[in-house]
Amino acid sequence: MSYLTSTKKNTILFISTIGIINTVLAIIVFFFLKNEQKESLYKAKLEIAKLEFQKTQEQLTTELEHYKLILKALKENKDLKRFLNDKQNTYNYLVEDYIDFTKANKNIFQLRYIDKSGLEIIRIEKNDKNKVYAAKVFQDKSKRYYFQQTLKLKKGEFYISDFDLNVENNEIEKPFKATIRVGTPIYINDKLKGILIINFLANDLINHIKNKKDFNVYFIDNKKNFLIHPDSKKNWSTQLKTNYKVFAEIKNFNSLSKNKRFNDSNWTFYLNTISITDKDFYIIYSIKEEIFKKYMDKISREIIFFFISIFILSLPFVFLGAYLQSIKMRILENLINNIPFPICLKDNKGVFLIVNNCLTKLYGCKSKEELIGKNSYDFEHQKLPYSCKKRDDEVIKKRKIEFEDIVILKNNKKLYYDTKIIKLSFLGIFNKTYILGVAIDITAMKILNEELEQKVFEEVTKRIDTEKLLTEKAKLAEMGNMIDNIIHQWKQPLSIIKATTQALEFNEELHNLTEEQKRTYLNNINQNIDFMVDTADDFRRFLAPNKIKVDFNIYECINKITKILYFKFKKNQILINNKIDKQINIYGYKSEFCQVVLNIINNALDKFVENSHLENKTIEVSSIKDDDNLIITIKDNAGGIDSGIIKKIFDERFTTKGDKGSGIGLSISKRIMINSFKGDILAENNKDGATFKIYIKLEA
Repeated sequence: MSYLTSTKKNTILFISTIGIINTVLAIIVFFFLKNEQKESLYKAKLEIAKLEFQKTQEQLTTELEHYKLILKALKENKDLKRFLNDKQNTYNYLVEDYIDFTKANKNIFQLRYIDKSGLEIIRIEKNDKNKVYAAKVFQDKSKRYYFQQTLKLKKGEFYISDFDLNVENNEIEKPFKATIRVGTPIYINDKLKGILIINFLANDLINHIKNKKDFNVYFIDNKKNFLIHPDSKKNWSTQLKTNYKVFAEIKNFNSLSKNKRFNDSNWTFYLNTISITDKDFYIIYSIKEEIFKKYMDKISREIIFFFISIFILSLPFVFLGAYLQSIKMRILENLINNIPFPICLKDNKGVFLIVNNCLTKLYGCKSKEELIGKNSYDFEHQKLPYSCKKRDDEVIKKRKIEFEDIVILKNNKKLYYDTKIIKLSFLGIFNKTYILGVAIDITAMKILNEELEQKVFEEVTKRIDTEKLLTEKAKLAEMGNMIDNIIHQWKQPLSIIKATTQALEFNEELHNLTEEQKRTYLNNINQNIDFMVDTADDFRRFLAPNKIKVDFNIYECINKITKILYFKFKKNQILINNKIDKQINIYGYKSEFCQVVLNIINNALDKFVENSHLENKTIEVSSIKDDDNLIITIKDNAGGIDSGIIKKIFDERFTTKGDKGSGIGLSISKRIMINSFKGDILAENNKDGATFKIYIKLEA
């Protein structure tokens, strides 16, 4: 079928992939081993480098000792001593002796005696044709560094100059002569007369030092410029003022020069410091490129052979994998086709690769071949499953999405599907993106849920109506209590008004009243009427259904309740102790809060009536702040709540008052505190009675 990758194509794909992976791995391994082998080669040559440094040191020392011996012999020359003792007739003999010395040593190209003022007295030259002669023209060398340095020495000491190019008449001599000067002061009877100095050609010495089988050699002066370089253009950079700096090529020179173990952490250079001349200079070795290349070529051949072997050995597994891949696709097709829900596999462009019979039927096709190879987005206008490009783009980003899909059939029937679309790499090794869609038919479940939701809605509505009715009943019960309290409050002033009126009428009949007495009787009546009006206003404000949040004072709220219940407290000999902090204000529904407190205090009053034999009856109201909560504590000594029912007192319709109670007072109070104040009410027994704690969430 068109969606199946053939075994041949799979095989070619696997072989190409393994070939690419092998090549990439070979390159990675090569560069890794290159550094490893560079380190290995460097360490292998380290001892050779140390030995070569030692030989170079010995060669330099031997060469310089040779010229020191020549200078010692020249100092002891009898003709020199006679000449310095003002016997001028020995000058020519001395010159002849110096010429013979110069001829005898092929590398000496200049031998001079310079007096202490810096003037050349004797100067023997050897030209490029090895002709030795005594110069007729002399130069003033008083400004030259080697003269000044040698003149400072004590008797028997020697000065050895740096490597440099010979200078005549303030110009570098051509062709270039690599020169080392060895000088010594001449003393006669402890008096300094001048200096004796040899210029010897250092080319042979340099060639011996730099011609190493395994290494490129660099000489570096104390100014960090090149004296000798593998590239001859960079030689003598200080004197020629080309200023080829060592740091341009050897960037870690400073760390190398401080390292006493010769070696380099970058596995490139070996360095040795030479301290036998006027100023220190450095010799650096680096392994020759051809040696490193030969070494790495061998490693490269071994790596290539290794990965070719792996490639050949992997071919049987490639063929097997390609075959299994085709089998896997067939199994997937059969599995998908037998699932009774619409399922498909698409590529990342939306083209159907695999579909099952259920999806084929839903799309209105007679066979799967009508869908396979078609772009699913062509069906988007029909709003069929898996036809939305926007959702495919989303799943490619998120890897998985889940949603409810609705399909409207031609007969307007609705089908509901719980649809999952998943991004996957079916052939993960090739990083190909596929989209798998699974839609589970939930139409029956959806209809059932809608019916259940309707029933739940009806039940909830019914329950809310019932709760409203119960709440109203609770309020009516509270109003009954309030009216009872009003009657108690009005009994005394009504009695006073009645008695005052009777006294007024009686005295009026007897004509015993003065105007002052009349006013007294009338004032008494008015005062009691005002008291009754105030009491009625207090009750009216208390029972007003105000659902507006306001700032109110807790202490004043408790005092208002105390005033309302005054005659009940007095009749039952109950002391109410208001210990609330007078400064505490809260923001909320004042009437609802007062209703909660009144309900709790009324319950305490009922308990005191039930236990009328108790003495020192007390209700104490106090407050404390704890973290983000204000806690109002209402504590009584009325005997407490039965431990068997204390956990049920906030349940709806639970009452301990039989037919006299509705069982909704405390449950409503708890709901008010939870819903309106984000708080709670808890109850517990204390030593002599019950304690109710009202928690109020303080707003930030």
